[in-house]
Amino acid sequence: MKRLFISVFLFMFLAPVFASEIPGFKYKDIGLKSKISYNPSTNKWSNHINKGDIYFTKTKGFGKYFDYLDSNKSFAFSTDCEYEFIAGDFFIGYSNKDLKFYSFSYHGGELIKRELSQDEMQALLPEYKVIKISEFSPNTNSVKIKKDSINLKVLLVNDTNRNFDGYIFTSGNADIETYPMSGLLKISSPGMIQFSSTLGTSSENPWYIILVR
Repeated sequence: MKRLFISVFLFMFLAPVFASEIPGFKYKDIGLKSKISYNPSTNKWSNHINKGDIYFTKTKGFGKYFDYLDSNKSFAFSTDCEYEFIAGDFFIGYSNKDLKFYSFSYHGGELIKRELSQDEMQALLPEYKVIKISEFSPNTNSVKIKKDSINLKVLLVNDTNRNFDGYIFTSGNADIETYPMSGLLKISSPGMIQFSSTLGTSSENPWYIILVR
């Protein structure tokens, strides 16, 4: 009960700072009404429509997700991701509830997703320090890291079967910035950072603490 009270108190008074630009990440979120294309012969995606491509238009979907319509304006697919972008020839999405990146292909009218490996995620975000959920102490749900640069960039990766829908970073003494991809974090000063659910703390939705020195 005490932990729940503290968690609610923190969310009342500690609002996360969302930044419009994601440092060290060059790919922009695909905007509403934007078109992307897929070439079934080459399995390549693009922001441009070329001859022989199938194209899709991004529209508002259910809740916080987005739908893609085909050239006949019929529903084609939804990625179930909040942040979607084209990286080279790949169509990639980031899921806040999964804390994972996915790469997509399109075959037989069906969207097929594949989870990116840690190496592939690190290639997208080379400036970021990867912290896995499994690295947190099972006794305290905390992890200690050293701030070895002016602005430490962190990528929190879910390597468990937990769902992190509604989780955000907050801190009462560390200077942090958060982003539309909820597992990304910039830390500008040492302190204690909490990653927890906006619905409160429970055994199903525990908090996670990053101790930065």
